[in-house]
Amino acid sequence: MTDARVQAWLAVRDPLERQLAPIGQAVIDRLTLRPGEHVLDLGCGIARTTETLARIVGPGGRVTGVDILPAAIEVRVPETAHLRHVDHVIGDAQTLVFEDSYDAVFSRFGVMFFADPVAAFANIRMALRPAGRFGFVCWRTLADNELDSFPLRAAAPCLPGELVADAERAEHFSFADPAFLSGTLEAAGFVRVTVAPVDIATCAGSLTDTVDLCLRFGSLGKIVRDHPGYRADAQTLLEAAFRARYGSADPVLRAATWIVQATTSPR
Repeated sequence: MTDARVQAWLAVRDPLERQLAPIGQAVIDRLTLRPGEHVLDLGCGIARTTETLARIVGPGGRVTGVDILPAAIEVRVPETAHLRHVDHVIGDAQTLVFEDSYDAVFSRFGVMFFADPVAAFANIRMALRPAGRFGFVCWRTLADNELDSFPLRAAAPCLPGELVADAERAEHFSFADPAFLSGTLEAAGFVRVTVAPVDIATCAGSLTDTVDLCLRFGSLGKIVRDHPGYRADAQTLLEAAFRARYGSADPVLRAATWIVQATTSPR
């Protein structure tokens, strides 16, 4: 395993899951999955969402986790080996030929990075059965998103202004515009598209865990990964900002998301 992104995920896996699990669960709840259904976990990474989905559909169902990173699937395959109704596939959902058809497709922040989102969503739609459901979560704007903007603002005094400004145009905000998002899905052939703003209070754990996570992921994390010389000063400023706001309590930040639902059938 050599992929730097997967290594970064593994370093903070537990706090990252604590932070993101409630967001993913909000989508799962809206999909109203039933025992026996076949579900695709799109862009699964090393998240434990596949197990959550597998518990719901039960051994009579099937869950397939898909990710473009071989190193992520390398982690997940042995972890889910005890679940006979779970499998994993390496591939790009934009071009992958799906060997099964699914009752539902779920994704937790796995759909914002397609080179051609219309083509990708059209391919995903083809993997769904008639009346199949698609549910995913993606980010709203940086300004809306305290989870991302608070760490970035806290560390901004030690960062070049152009790097902070570039954060608003980061790839993970590609679906921040709801009109563009719904139009993209409709162009791909989906119907009954809904894009709902959902704010969720998230907590990664202790201040130490939260700071470490912020320095590895999100807008600040990307800057620090690309320019590690800023890490020490950013950490000092971030710790001070969290202590000023939360004292000794675990930090809680608001995640501003779109929860998106669509189907393959008008009924």
